[in-house]
Amino acid sequence: MKSHIQHVVIMVLVFISSCSSLKTTSESIKEYTGKIKAKNFTVVVNYANPMIWRQIYLNSEYELRIKNDSAFAYLPFFGVAYSAPYGGGEGGIKFAEPMKNYSIVSNKKKDGWYIHFKVSGKEDGYDIYMNVYINGSAMFTVNSFNRDAITFNGEIVK
Repeated sequence: MKSHIQHVVIMVLVFISSCSSLKTTSESIKEYTGKIKAKNFTVVVNYANPMIWRQIYLNSEYELRIKNDSAFAYLPFFGVAYSAPYGGGEGGIKFAEPMKNYSIVSNKKKDGWYIHFKVSGKEDGYDIYMNVYINGSAMFTVNSFNRDAITFNGEIVK
């Protein structure tokens, strides 16, 4: 009998905790949706996926930030560069420039968005394709005119 009561108590606690997490999830969905539609969000990057190497865990503060009609990037680069700027440049993928051809479309499952835009930086031009999900996770590919494409995984900052 004592065992039966313990099982019921555990089931009730699990049910209560799942209901509270659903409320938080609903609030998070609204928050992420608002940020995406307002073009005001930051993706903190956790992993880099170069074309020719394995996935690389990043322990520094790399990010891609969208603010109004501009994009700001501080990202590493691993891969082949076909040309380099005179003097070597700053390294990595860095820009703070206005976006061109910004588009946002809901994905087929209605659990996120496809975002695409272009940026012309000081050293290179970039074509960015993003998948952002309602749980706050994001994946984006940076195509460059002078380097291999690279994909990043991360999360939107609350």
